[in-house]
This record gives sequence, structure tokens and C-alpha cells, in this order.
Amino acid sequence: MFKTAIKIGIAAVLTAFAISCNGDTESSENNNDAVRLVPVETITIEMGDFEDFIRLTGTVEAIEDAIISSESSGRILSISDRGQRVRQGEVIAQLDDRVLRSQYEAARTAYNLADDTYNRLEALYADSIISTQDYESAKAQRDQARAQLDLTEKQLQDSRIEAPFDGRVEDRMIRMGELINPGQPVVRLVNTNTVRILAGIPERYSGEITEGSEVIANFRGIGGQLFTSEVTYAGNVIDPDTRTFTVEVELSNPDRRVKPDMVADLQVKRSTLSDVIVIPRTAILRDEEGVSVFRSREENGRKIAELVNVRTGPASGPLIQIIEGLSEGDDVVVSGMRTLSIGDELNVLKNEPSLERAERLRERDRPVVSF
Repeated sequence: MFKTAIKIGIAAVLTAFAISCNGDTESSENNNDAVRLVPVETITIEMGDFEDFIRLTGTVEAIEDAIISSESSGRILSISDRGQRVRQGEVIAQLDDRVLRSQYEAARTAYNLADDTYNRLEALYADSIISTQDYESAKAQRDQARAQLDLTEKQLQDSRIEAPFDGRVEDRMIRMGELINPGQPVVRLVNTNTVRILAGIPERYSGEITEGSEVIANFRGIGGQLFTSEVTYAGNVIDPDTRTFTVEVELSNPDRRVKPDMVADLQVKRSTLSDVIVIPRTAILRDEEGVSVFRSREENGRKIAELVNVRTGPASGPLIQIIEGLSEGDDVVVSGMRTLSIGDELNVLKNEPSLERAERLRERDRPVVSF
């Protein structure tokens, strides 16, 4: 009887343990069947155009920037102030020209006399009244007097230091009353109505970047404003140290906000690709196995996340080209993918065409102001 009771008790314990194990197994299976619902945003792939840009840095310089020097010696009587704007041909500095004026008047008088003498003797020589030697001597004196007059006239002109182009006096190297010598710098004159940007293009792009290539310039020093222009000069010589060739980009600068020696971030267009797939760069996932994106697939009326390996092409700003792995009409996750896992259910908060998303990203990346 006692042994029978022990057997019944053991059987009851075993039965309870079995029930407990079955319950845990069913609970585990139910947990495995649970699928996360993750909020995301997606785009539907469309074929469109893609502009491929090279990004590099350049330096601004004024096209007209010169140190104006004196061609004569003398004392400075007047000089333009720093910051003063002058027109081409306007006097920047005036030297004391009293001695030069006296020399010029004397030379002009001497020339007039020599010219009058030559004209009178020319008529006499034609009538064979005077000798050839007298005639040639009068002609030589006339020519010598003309040369002396031209010399003094040039010296008198040099006493007026004039602006060779429209510009602004950025620096003065002398003061009023100082004595200067020929070749001595007087002022620095700069015209920034039009500026140019100098940059170096890597040699591997030498066959793609030419004069006329589109350029977008960004100046962080003036609030990140962007300007559109084109390459106005592309060099044919490679710098052996940097392995680059020089390009110049001219910009109209009527408000003079762009200043010499500013740094410019440039985007130089290589080419425009047609009928390609472009997605936001933020949708790309990279790991040791390669590059991938999350794509949405339909399963029993639900949208499920699947990871797709892709091959990328050139990137420009916020966009990147997809060469392989995606097709037109695919839905790609572009927001929320960092928390996604394969097999998660997608709660699509927003879906839009890929070209519409790309255009909005381009506008956000470059609020272009054209001059």
C-alpha cells in the first residue's frame, strides 16, 4: 500500500513536469512567431538623371589686382586715400611737377624754333640756294628737338600716377610729402567686380573637366551662399608635385561680397547620367560583407524588411547611384533602417517617388543664387 502511494506521487510529479515543459515550449514558440512592427519611410524607385560632381577646394583672387609704382622721381603732393574708388585714367597720386613743366615748355619752344627753321630752309634747298649739308643739319636739329619734347612730355605725364583700371585703393605705400624714386610702389589697386577661383583638378579627370564645365561654388565665409558658373580656363600641364592641373572659374561679384584669398568649396560637373537609379546616401548600409539596403517585400498582405546587396556608382552630395541590386518599382527604406532587422514588419509612415525625394534633397543641399 505504501509503495503504491509512492508510485502515484511520482507519477503526479512527472505529469506536472511534463505539463510545465509543454507550456514553456508553447510559450517559446509563440514568442518566436512574434514580429516587430517598425516605423519607416520608403521611396519607390524611378529611373532618372544623375549629375556627377567632383568636390574640391579653390582660392579666390581678383582678376585686376596691381601694385602701382612710380615711373618718375619727385615729392608727393597728393595721393588717394585707402578705400577710395577710382576710375580708369583718374589720378591716384600727383608728384611735384614744377621743374618738369619748365623743362617741357623750354623743349616745346626749342622744337617750334627748330621746326620753323627747317621749314624755311626746306624751301631754299628746293631752289638750290642752300647746300645739302645745311638742309640735313636743320632737319637733324628739328628731329632732336622733337625727341627732347617727347621725353619731357612723357616725364610730365609720369608725374601724374593714373589708375590703369577701375578699382579701389586697398593700400598706400607712401605718404603725402615723401620723396619717391622710379619703380617705388605707391598704392595697391584692386577691382573685385569680377573675381576668379583657382583650383587643382586631379589628373584622372583630365579628359572629363574642360572649359565650359559647370561649377557650383560655395563660400562658407559669406554664409554658405552658392553661385553657379563654369570653368573658364583648364590647363594642359600637370603639376608633378600635386598631380593636378589648374582650372579657373570666373564669377561676377557686383556686391563685392566675395573677397580675394577666400576659400571656395567647388562642385565641378563631370557628366550627366541618364536613366539610372539614384537613392539617398543615408539609405546605404555598409559592413565587412559589402554594401546593402533594406527593401520592402509583400508577404501575406504585410510589408516585410529584406536586406539586399547592391553595387554603388558615383555619389554627389546627398545622392548615390545604384548600379546593381535594385530595379524600377522597388520600395527602399530611407528612414528608420538603423533599427531594422531582416524579417521585421514595416509600418510605412511615408512613401514617395525616388525622383521627388532626390530633387528635394538637391534643393536642400544647394540653395543656388545665380548672378
